[in-house]
Amino acid sequence: MIDSRVRNYALTAGGVAALAAAGATSADIVSSSGGPVSIDTNTGQTTLFTVGGVSIDAKNIMSGTWLYTGYGTCYLGPRQGSAALGTVNDGQAIGPGFSLSNSVTYASIEISFSYGKTSEIRTFGLILGSSILVGLEIYPSDMPVDGDAYHAWIEYSISANEGEFTYTIDRWAYNDVAGEGIIAGQNVAAGSSAVPGLGGLAALAIGAAGVRSRRQRTVA
Repeated sequence: MIDSRVRNYALTAGGVAALAAAGATSADIVSSSGGPVSIDTNTGQTTLFTVGGVSIDAKNIMSGTWLYTGYGTCYLGPRQGSAALGTVNDGQAIGPGFSLSNSVTYASIEISFSYGKTSEIRTFGLILGSSILVGLEIYPSDMPVDGDAYHAWIEYSISANEGEFTYTIDRWAYNDVAGEGIIAGQNVAAGSSAVPGLGGLAALAIGAAGVRSRRQRTVA
């Protein structure tokens, strides 16, 4: 996928407080473009993006055959360094101190099957479903775990049929400044260069006051 750097930021009313909580101040957001990417079986790891020298990869493998025995596994996580991953809600702040009770260092889902029947599905951070959001705190290999980290989110979809997963990375985005945050599901970071959009907090406040004017600042 081709990265696109977002230079104009639109803040929703609900996102403003979350941005402050995320701790982002002057970041650039790098996001996916070109539509969803299918992670096919047995084609090796697919690198989604690299930040701070850490590649975040997705993988889908299957061993055996549905009519006999085997297993399938989907994977999402860092190739080097380490990370904390966990499911998040759309609009949730992912920033310094980001932690979740269900976080893992890398995420996976596994299926076992035998003679045309699924015997077990085990989840380790990845679950079946569509448009699932995962938040990431990424630690480069040369950075202490308690040091500044990079923050990102990934949206994926996974289904299972006859022992094989259909695994799609729908979209993703990350903040390219260590120690600054991002809003899950949105290409948004906080900062003095942030622009209130027509549907944002500024527009709501102005509308409530009955004033028909707009203010906008753009990033150079």
